Amino acid sequence: MDYFVQLIQKTGLKMVPFIKTVIIYFMLGTFEYENHGKLWSTVVKIFPIISLMIFIFLYGINTSKGHRSRQFLLIGLIFSSIGDILLNIDFFPEGMGAFAVAQIFYISSFGFKPLKPLIGVVLYCIGAAGVSLFYQTLPTILKFGLPIYGTLLLTMCWRALARIAENPFDLKNFPKLACAIGAVLFVISDSLIAFDKFYIPLSFAPLSIMVTYYAAQFGITLSIVELDARSSNKMKINGGKNKLKAQ
Repeated sequence: MDYFVQLIQKTGLKMVPFIKTVIIYFMLGTFEYENHGKLWSTVVKIFPIISLMIFIFLYGINTSKGHRSRQFLLIGLIFSSIGDILLNIDFFPEGMGAFAVAQIFYISSFGFKPLKPLIGVVLYCIGAAGVSLFYQTLPTILKFGLPIYGTLLLTMCWRALARIAENPFDLKNFPKLACAIGAVLFVISDSLIAFDKFYIPLSFAPLSIMVTYYAAQFGITLSIVELDARSSNKMKINGGKNKLKAQ
């Protein structure tokens, strides 16, 4: 519980702009297909991602090597916002390319330790099976581009999951757990886009895609939060002292 208190203290107010912009996005029905391509919907769509960039600045970032992970994450969000713009104005291959760059920076942010190769193998097999369902219907450029993007997306998910594989329920690793959940949601969101666009239209796709997408970016961004075990122990000690005084 102490770790959650820390998490709220470190993120609560800084995440308010993100929460507000997400609420505005859905209240305006921005996700509906008839609003695609419009200037206002494009602007409203990227506001939550810009809010996450602001969160990183408010939480703390500089040009030192110690903040390299945050730097990569910030660049990933920048390319995600570019991808959002391009997808909203129906530049699908270009948007996918921007998101591919975003995935590269997310992968760089997460690193390759611990490796946990089995997680990657399982994800790649599932991804290959999914793409095989609609591969023949893809335009020529996407027959090359989609497998590349899918590989990068699943690699990002693999690296996020690998970081929590040994202690998935350790509360002090909650930001990494949130990141792993976010990575899985990113895969789900992009899978819904692919299946809706190239396999079978899904009536629930517009809303579901954006709910999972914003939740994904939120979880991934939370990975920069560092919970201090010493602060948690101090809370316990102070709590114990207060109980003794009460007695």
